[in-house]
Amino acid sequence: MSSEGMKDKADKNSDQAVQVKGAPNGGEGALKDGGAKSGSGNQNGSRMVSFQDKAEIDCEKPLPLYNAGPNQAYRAYSKDSSRTPLIAIVCERHVIPRRNVVETYAGLPSANIIRLVGHGVVYWPPANRELYVFIYMDNLGKPLLKPGDKAALGWKQDEVMSVVVRSIVDVFQDFRDKEFVHGNINPYNMFDGVASGKASKVILGECLSTPSSFMQSALYEPIPRAMADPAARGKGTMADDLYAFGASVAVMMRHSDPMAGLSGEEVVRQKVLYGSYGAITGKDRFKGEILELLRGLLHDDPVQRWTIDEVLNWLDGQRLSPKQSGSVKKASRSFVLGESRYFVARLMAMDVEKHVKDLKKSIEDDSLLNWVERSLEDEEVSERFGNALVMARQQSSGSGHESCLAGNISIALDPEAPLRFKGVRLLGNGIGSALAEATALKKPTGVYAEVFLNSLAINWLNVQNSALIDVASLFSKFERCRRYLKTSKYGQGIERVLYSLCPESPCLSSAVESYYVVEPSDLLRAYEDLCQKGRAPSTFLDAHVVSFLSEKDQKVIEPYVYDLNTHESHRVITATLKCFAAIQRRYNTGYVPGIAKAMAPRLQTAVRRYHDRRVQEKLKGCVAEFQSTGDLVKVAALFEDVEISKKDTVLFRNAMQEFQAMEKERQMLEEKLQSKETFGIGAGKEISVMVSSALAFLIIIVTVFMFLSDKSVF
Repeated sequence: MSSEGMKDKADKNSDQAVQVKGAPNGGEGALKDGGAKSGSGNQNGSRMVSFQDKAEIDCEKPLPLYNAGPNQAYRAYSKDSSRTPLIAIVCERHVIPRRNVVETYAGLPSANIIRLVGHGVVYWPPANRELYVFIYMDNLGKPLLKPGDKAALGWKQDEVMSVVVRSIVDVFQDFRDKEFVHGNINPYNMFDGVASGKASKVILGECLSTPSSFMQSALYEPIPRAMADPAARGKGTMADDLYAFGASVAVMMRHSDPMAGLSGEEVVRQKVLYGSYGAITGKDRFKGEILELLRGLLHDDPVQRWTIDEVLNWLDGQRLSPKQSGSVKKASRSFVLGESRYFVARLMAMDVEKHVKDLKKSIEDDSLLNWVERSLEDEEVSERFGNALVMARQQSSGSGHESCLAGNISIALDPEAPLRFKGVRLLGNGIGSALAEATALKKPTGVYAEVFLNSLAINWLNVQNSALIDVASLFSKFERCRRYLKTSKYGQGIERVLYSLCPESPCLSSAVESYYVVEPSDLLRAYEDLCQKGRAPSTFLDAHVVSFLSEKDQKVIEPYVYDLNTHESHRVITATLKCFAAIQRRYNTGYVPGIAKAMAPRLQTAVRRYHDRRVQEKLKGCVAEFQSTGDLVKVAALFEDVEISKKDTVLFRNAMQEFQAMEKERQMLEEKLQSKETFGIGAGKEISVMVSSALAFLIIIVTVFMFLSDKSVF
């Protein structure tokens, strides 16, 4: 739910204190996601964890057959009288679930997908923290391929067509209509839907608990995506899903696994050398209509790859005769880099980072340039290579120069590949989820900052095909990220980059690491629970929290960022108070006495900034009342009252002026007292002159009056 929607939502208990359910160490409430409250945790030592009003999860009954990568599956039951068996997928903190597409998935009408029952935050006793959970119907049965099994099922064509192809194609039609990308299509995630016996259809497993393609092995991913780190593959497209479907069909039909025992990188090399179709099918030979399907779906050019409409036409009997993937282009002679010989630019691009010293030397003596121009004979590669050399010469020769050089050369040799830099492999729209994973796992994140500061991300984007990637949107995001990284102020820096590029990420501040904070209201509830337990953080609004709020709802944080960056204690605490009051007001979170109690002593610093003792006493009384009620809005209004501040300033200025005048008079008197013999003589003379003048004037007036009076008688 958007922040504006939550702001407008009425809260029946707005006059009562917030209680954070499902919180660590026996809290009695729950945070909420999308307006749906999660259930309380393992309060009384029971192994059952309550989730909302829909299900109970048995945290001591894992279902490893349905694990989603690092996310563990557990048995769950509906809360109604039927006690229907369900499947709960509990997300690890470093794995960012696809919360942004949940509503789309829930609206898919297909019966050949696992049905979503609910999702949200729950306190998970085994981890002693809040985690995100998805609850599904248990209609899966057994997977077509189990981990450890030979990735070659040897099914007959008719069986594959009737059981698999038609079931999954129906699902793809719904995906197309809803513009949904699954991102986890493979035989391990396809199920027969029955407890025993022979399957008549296939049910596609879950895909929401991890980023798109996070769990896919290199076998089921197109070459560029297979090269990227799992967390950095980005959103993906339906073309990627169709490729994974084609690879899955090939695995079901083939009798041998030509890539058994190979690492992900080695699988990619096989695909580059022999094309995806040749590498996946190996020595198996397919005939008939299924051959067309496999060639169409496993085409390495996403433009030439079959769409769902072409698959439907093929099912209707149209023979489309798809083009075969073009053979890899090889140079007329090899180039030696390190101890390896390369004929293919794409394979060299995979390894340049391993040989940065040799790469630099080959660039300095122009040997690599000569190979590109004379042996590779590819004008586009030559042009990109020349541009990369120009950019390399423009960059300083700092400690990261060689890594930047390798990154730019890799982009020039293989523009479709992910950005390679210092051990990370990033596709443009997957940088955010990779950064979130690194932050949650407390890994160094400096490499992600360098990607933007050294213009590598922009250089990579400049060579991308705008028909396949939204270049304009990414360019705007990358430019903003570069600006954020040029300062370390609150609301900027690498933290702002994280939440800007990965809006699905929860707040990853260490202050709330035991909570799953996805909205500003969740942040307030998490802090309330911490303060109630006497574990209030020393700093409420750290760099992560400020950046998180800046992306989620600027109105609650933007007016106070300047005060936070001053690092003056009274400004920081009042800015914190005002920010929390804005959240309380906009999201109707109710009163927070725990936060009030923790902030009250700190607010004394701000109270002492007022000069008028009467104002100080009044504010102290309000702060004392604020401790018991937790009404942040009311006490924040006092510190925001311009008239009170203005009046206090004016009165203080007048008092200062009066004091200065009196001080000046005191100094003058002290100077005169230094000469006791003459002290007062001057003043006495002045007074006597004034008195005598006044008496003379009075006498003259009386005389004139008497003279005029006598004259009037005669």
